[in-house]
Amino acid sequence: MKIAVGTDHAGYRTKEAVKEYLKKRGHRVVDFGADSEKPSDYPRFIRPVAESVAQGECHRGVVFGGSGNGEAMVANRVQGVRCALCWNAETASLARRHNDANVLSIGARMVDVDQALEIVRIWLETPFEGGRHARRVQQIDEPDAIGSDAPGGGAPDRKAAISEKTAEGEEGPEVLISFRSILYREGAATLELMVEPGLKHGTIVHVPSETAWKEVMPAWARDRREEILRHIRLKSAHLNCEWKET
Repeated sequence: MKIAVGTDHAGYRTKEAVKEYLKKRGHRVVDFGADSEKPSDYPRFIRPVAESVAQGECHRGVVFGGSGNGEAMVANRVQGVRCALCWNAETASLARRHNDANVLSIGARMVDVDQALEIVRIWLETPFEGGRHARRVQQIDEPDAIGSDAPGGGAPDRKAAISEKTAEGEEGPEVLISFRSILYREGAATLELMVEPGLKHGTIVHVPSETAWKEVMPAWARDRREEILRHIRLKSAHLNCEWKET
């Protein structure tokens, strides 16, 4: 397999280790840089990797950075690229099985080299499952493929979704998910749950016990624990989290 790699200064050492690993396994590697740990701008190295995959010059691509977030964003701006940010074995496997990811992004400051190599190994060895996932991947690559005849109905009305209101006439609650936290917001009122990203385990969401909830949460949320958690679980179901009461 011909695999493109690219990084900024933050991922240089991890890129070099992965590059040697790939060569030992018989893959051809195209290295788009960077060539040192001298500070550099990641888009200039990541975009060529993504373009080489999109144009069929390379079969897959692996990009690196400090967190891997910016690198994934750059890669996904290239039509035909499905870049997945992975931080453990589970996310690497799902990226291939469910999303047919053709570019992998790794945060070199988030995982050590051995973990990065394991992520790469699983990502390369795991096949795409196809089936219902093939339809969804097609909708990623071809937005026009989202039609009313597809299971679940057609594309939602964006304006209707934005203007959705609760029974009280206020804006509906938002759930904002990041690498380290889940933020629940109702208008200007917010509360936060801590997330422990999975490295050698699944992603864990830390949830205060009923007693702790009443002590640490803002007054407006103290008697609404189950209602709020039900909404958060619904919005974060795709993460396959483990919910740990603290």
